[in-house]
Amino acid sequence: MSKVPLIFKDYQENIVLALCVIISCIFIFNNDSNFIKNTKSKSVDKFSFLYAPFNWLDNQLFLNKKLEVLSSENLKLNLENQVLKVHETENKRYREFLNFKKRDNYIFMGADVISKGVSSNMSSVVIDRGLEDFVKINSPVLSSRGVVGKITSVSANSSEVQLISDVNFRLSVKIVPDEVEGILRWIRDDICEINEIKKISDIEIGDVVVTSNLSIYFPPNLPIGEVISIFEKSDSSNRTVRLKLFSDLATLNQLFIVNEGI
Repeated sequence: MSKVPLIFKDYQENIVLALCVIISCIFIFNNDSNFIKNTKSKSVDKFSFLYAPFNWLDNQLFLNKKLEVLSSENLKLNLENQVLKVHETENKRYREFLNFKKRDNYIFMGADVISKGVSSNMSSVVIDRGLEDFVKINSPVLSSRGVVGKITSVSANSSEVQLISDVNFRLSVKIVPDEVEGILRWIRDDICEINEIKKISDIEIGDVVVTSNLSIYFPPNLPIGEVISIFEKSDSSNRTVRLKLFSDLATLNQLFIVNEGI
């Protein structure tokens, strides 16, 4: 009998392994029994807290990945939205220009602004049309909404445009429908002024200002702006009219040169 403990001690690991295999086989072949099912449920309930940290970590990793994907999609949508806004703005400008062109049978040449200078009060821009495009000095330049200036210098592939905002720019204009004529000069921002207007003239807020027949380089009836105020002096028979330009000089991108043969 004394040999049994010695045998168990020598083969302890093998005996334990054999018992584990036998118990595992019993569990496997009796997997559908109620006893096994109850044992599994109780084990899961007792040791479920061990799985909590791993489940939390999996959830965090999933959420971080999901957030990364959503952030990427959001960035793509924002970029697409910005592109659509740019296209919408460009289409609006071209539609405005086409509507303007229908009213008057002028010949226009499109040009892109390639330089706006560095001064705070922008008085000129450079466009990508020049001698090779038959551009000439003093040719009128318009945006899709109206007059913005004229060509003052020309090179092979570019030209400089003197804007209405140049303090030396002058333009013969008329106020419709009363056909009152005068000389336009820039004041500030998009505000211009016409002086020496007779008080007897019938001018109202909202009247449109266009180029007159007296202009040397500009054809008549090109739109310029809209009357916003009228000033009168008690000691004078004249009054001053202020107008707001149709074109925003600070956001010029595409311009149009009026060619000869209009």
